[in-house]
Amino acid sequence: MGSLSGNVPFKLNIRTDVSSLMFYTMILLAMSIPLSEFGMSVAQFIMLALWIHEGADFSRPANQHDIRKKDALLNYFKIAGTNLTGKFRMLFNNPAALAVISLYFIHLAGLLYTSDLNYALKDLRIKLPLLSLPVIIATSAALTKEKFNQLLAFFCLAVFAGTVASIYVLLTRHVSDPRELSIFISHIRFGLTICFSIFILLYFLYKRTGTTRFLRAIVALGILWFFFFLIILESVTGLAIAGLLVYIFSLIASFRIKSKLIRWAVFLPILLSPVLAANFFRQQVKEFNKVEVIDYRELDKYTHYGTPYVHDTCSYGIEKGKYVGIYLAPSELRQEWNRRSHLSYDGLDNKGQELSYTIIRFLNSKGLRKDANGIKSLTDSEIAHIENGVANTAYLESFSFRSRIDQMVMGYTNYVKHGDPNASSVMQRVEYWKTSAYIIREHWLTGVGTGDLNQAFSSAYQEMGSKLDDAFRNRSHNQFLAIFVAFGVFGLIWFLFTLFYPPFAVGRHTDYFYLVFFTIIFMSMLTEDTLETQAGATFFAFFNALLLFGRKREPGRT
Repeated sequence: MGSLSGNVPFKLNIRTDVSSLMFYTMILLAMSIPLSEFGMSVAQFIMLALWIHEGADFSRPANQHDIRKKDALLNYFKIAGTNLTGKFRMLFNNPAALAVISLYFIHLAGLLYTSDLNYALKDLRIKLPLLSLPVIIATSAALTKEKFNQLLAFFCLAVFAGTVASIYVLLTRHVSDPRELSIFISHIRFGLTICFSIFILLYFLYKRTGTTRFLRAIVALGILWFFFFLIILESVTGLAIAGLLVYIFSLIASFRIKSKLIRWAVFLPILLSPVLAANFFRQQVKEFNKVEVIDYRELDKYTHYGTPYVHDTCSYGIEKGKYVGIYLAPSELRQEWNRRSHLSYDGLDNKGQELSYTIIRFLNSKGLRKDANGIKSLTDSEIAHIENGVANTAYLESFSFRSRIDQMVMGYTNYVKHGDPNASSVMQRVEYWKTSAYIIREHWLTGVGTGDLNQAFSSAYQEMGSKLDDAFRNRSHNQFLAIFVAFGVFGLIWFLFTLFYPPFAVGRHTDYFYLVFFTIIFMSMLTEDTLETQAGATFFAFFNALLLFGRKREPGRT
């Protein structure tokens, strides 16, 4: 590091290409988003350290007289401090960057009227990337197009590695719920990274004509793989967002067809495809609830052991054209189940659902009667599936997106007929949104504060008499409603401003990558609290700042 002896001049030989180190650390962060929360934290700490160090140049020798007057460490902080002053001056001259980081200050302002300070501080820690990453990226050297593309390529490779790890889990473990396949971050956030990767690769495939045919073939296979994995993951959110983006870009592409006849021949089917999708769902609901007329006189009245059957066509509803409550003998079910399982028939399964309901639905899906013989005919493996909350044999099929549709249809039917949202995550979200609206009516002006959302939702569910099971009583599952609940109407307006103003201010509103990323984030915020987890907050903060401020402009090119 240098020496200080006699007349030998002092020299700190610590000159480093900080911009290169920052680039490699940004790659580390991009790759950590789908793979490691620990990696995200480490990468952000390194970026902060490099950001502070950047510009502190000690390659110039200092004479002994200067060193005797001034400690080297103090000299370092002086130079670094001068550099930071310049960085903050750059930040304050960037209105778009100030708008982006103001989102974090909304949460800080919510501390003034929150009662649960511990949760508020936890929330601020999770959302710290919303402040740190835009500041660092907006005041650091912008990436060239080549480096930017390299970073995106490494991100796609990391997402691919995550999908490979998930396939390994699928092949080596018992998976009763596709959400278990996402082992690093939540399946919702993982689905978002897959969506983004698909459209990054589509851009590379379309624009990078200089690559070899082999590499273009690899990119094309990567796109197909990611679409296929979204189906394996049964990511409704991911597939819906990917479908929307394909729909938008297909409409745009159809307008560019020169032949008027061909243009309209392509445009009209694409335009009408949402109507066809809605009609398909309506038909599924109709078929799901279509059941044959039952002649009760022909139904057996007693089980094999003489227990009277209950034929209930109201309480349990219809599933796949069958009354779930037909041939029901609860006393036999209870006795035989408790012999075979350590979980009580009158308790909950491992998903927090009423176990008796899970058992009855599972037996119905196998075409078995809900009595002692029905339980006896189950294998030990099927008993384990029921304990884990699997209520239909169709849910055990690999790569079955149809089962996901059936769950949605059943949940919709139960919610419309009985007001019960527990059977479907989609209907649970409807209940979350209704509860959010209930809270907003009481606190529309200022909201409940940064730390009081859990308490507010808990009270609201009680006051509304919600039928949601305790295990499913979550928060908004809509980022806009979450902001409204926490910070009131003015907080929501400012949140929307932080989303829409920056891309227009810096001229990125027509940029391909930003439009794709913004669509993914905006759509996810409609059905998820996207910013309420470390992975979600980091994914948004990093790529939002990178796409707005972190790359050099090339006139005439994306």
